[in-house]
Amino acid sequence: MTTIPEFLIRRFHELGVDEGFGIVGDFALKLFDRLAKFGFPVLVTADEQGGAFAAEAYARIRGLGVCAVTYSVGGFKVVNATAGAWAENVPLLILSGSPGLAERQGDPLLHHKVKNFDTQLEVFKDITIAQAVLSNPLTITQEIDHVLSQMIAHQRPGYIEIPRDMVDVPVHDRVGSLVIDLPKVHPTRLELAVEETLDLLEASGDAVSVAGVMAVRRKLGPELLAFTEYFGVPMATTSLSKGVILETHPLALGVYMGAVSSDSVVQQVESAKPLISFGVLYGDLVMGGFTDHLERGQVIECTDTHVNIGFHTYHDVPLWAFLPALIQAGKQRAYQEGGQVVRRQNTFTPQAGKALLVESIMACIAGFIDHKTRLIVDPGDCLFASVDLPAQTLTLASAYYATMGYAVPAALGAGKADPNTRPMVLVGDGAFLMTGLEALSAVHHGVYPIIIVMDNQGYGTQRPMIDGPFNDIPALHAEELTKAFGVGTGILCHTENELHEALTQAKNSEALFIIRACVPPKTYSPGLVRLTNALKKKV
Repeated sequence: MTTIPEFLIRRFHELGVDEGFGIVGDFALKLFDRLAKFGFPVLVTADEQGGAFAAEAYARIRGLGVCAVTYSVGGFKVVNATAGAWAENVPLLILSGSPGLAERQGDPLLHHKVKNFDTQLEVFKDITIAQAVLSNPLTITQEIDHVLSQMIAHQRPGYIEIPRDMVDVPVHDRVGSLVIDLPKVHPTRLELAVEETLDLLEASGDAVSVAGVMAVRRKLGPELLAFTEYFGVPMATTSLSKGVILETHPLALGVYMGAVSSDSVVQQVESAKPLISFGVLYGDLVMGGFTDHLERGQVIECTDTHVNIGFHTYHDVPLWAFLPALIQAGKQRAYQEGGQVVRRQNTFTPQAGKALLVESIMACIAGFIDHKTRLIVDPGDCLFASVDLPAQTLTLASAYYATMGYAVPAALGAGKADPNTRPMVLVGDGAFLMTGLEALSAVHHGVYPIIIVMDNQGYGTQRPMIDGPFNDIPALHAEELTKAFGVGTGILCHTENELHEALTQAKNSEALFIIRACVPPKTYSPGLVRLTNALKKKV
C-alpha cells in the first residue's frame, strides 16, 4: 500500500521532476505538507499564474512540470497558462487540492465553490489531455499513471484533483515503471517514407531543414544535429525551437519566421528544394503572421504522427522513429548535401550618448550570450527583434499562444530545471507590469536572472496596427524594484554605452539584475514592422 503523495513523488522523480511551483490554500494544505515531508517541495510564487508559467518552463527543459494549487481560486488562475501549454505542446501537470468527499455530502455552499463541485474539473477537461479526481483507493494509482502517460505520449497538459480527505488514505500500489506509449509506427510505411525522402534529397542539391517544436518535445536535439552534420544540410529553427542546435554552428541558419526573419534566412528557406521540416507547428505567429511563402508541394513535412511528402501522406510514421531511420539510411546511401550558410557577423561597438533603438538593444545583447545563458523572451517586439540573437541553448518563449507576462516567472522554472544556465529575460514594459514581481520569487528560490525590460512606453506591438489610449500603460521604474526587494541591482539605460556597461556588470555578477532599456515610443524592430504590415490587414 502507499498514499497519493508518496506515489506521485515516486513518479515525479522517475520522470526527472524534483520540485513543483504554486501557492497553497486550505483545501491543499495537507497535500502541500505531505509532498514537502516526503521530499517534493512546492516552490511558492507571487501568483498562481506565475507558478504555472514557472512549471511550464520547467517542463520545456525537463519533460514534465508540476503546478500545485488550491481549489477554484487557485485552479482558475492557472487556466491561461494551461491553455498555453496545450497550444504549444507542453506537458504541464495541474495538481489541485479540493474539498473532501465527506464534506461535499448534501451539496453545501463551501467557500471557493462555483456552480458545483465539478466546475473546475469541467473547465480543465477542455484544455488537458487527461484528468482524474482521486476518489477511489482501488484505482487511484492507475488513474495517476493514466494521466501522466497520456501527457508524455501526447505532449499535452494534464489535471489531477485530490480531495483533502483522500491525502492520507492508503491506496493500492503499482510496481514497475510508468508505461508510455509513443505514437505508433507502421514499419513498411516508415521504410517507404525514408526511401522517398532520400530520393528527393539526393536529387535536389539545394535542401534545407527546419527544426520545430515537436522535435524539441521528443528530445531529438542530438538527432537534429546528427542530420545536419552527417549530411551537410543547413538547418533553420522556429521561434518555438530556437537554440535546439547552437545558432553559432556553421550550418545553423537561425530562426525562420516568415517576413520577421532576415532576408538571407527567408531566401534560403523559401528557395529550398526540397524543404524538410521536423515537427514544425505551422501557426500564424510562428510563420510570421502567415507571411511565409512555402510551396507545400516542395515540403517534406515530418510530424509527430505522420509524414507528408508533397500532397500525399505516410500515416503512422512518427517523427521520433522517422528521423533516426532517415539518418541511418542516409549513412548507408552515403548521402551528402554539402550545403552552406552565409553567416552574419554579430559585431557591436556602443557609441557614447547614442540613444537606444530596438535594433541596438539586440545587437548589444548578442555580445553577452554564451553557452551558460538561456534566453527567455516575452511575446511582442522582444520576440520579433530577438530572432537573430545567437542562442546557444534552447530559448523559451510563448511564441505561438503569445501570452504576455510569461518570461519573468518562466525564469524561475528554467533556473531550477537547469541550474547550469542563467536566465536572460527579454520583456517589454507592459508584460513586466503583469508579472515582474516574480523576479523576487526567483531570487527567493536561488535563481538570479538578468532581466532586460525594453521600455517603449506601452503596448508597442499593437501601435503599428491601431493606436489609441488603450495602448498606454502606467510608467514603472522597473530598475527601482531591486530596492524594494532588498536584493539585486537595477540600472536605467537610455544610451548604447549605458546598456553595454550595465550588461557587463550583470554578466560579472551572480545577483539579480533588472535593466530598464528605454527606447523612444513608436520605434520598432524591422521584423515587427513587416509583421504588423501583414497583420493590420486583418484587424
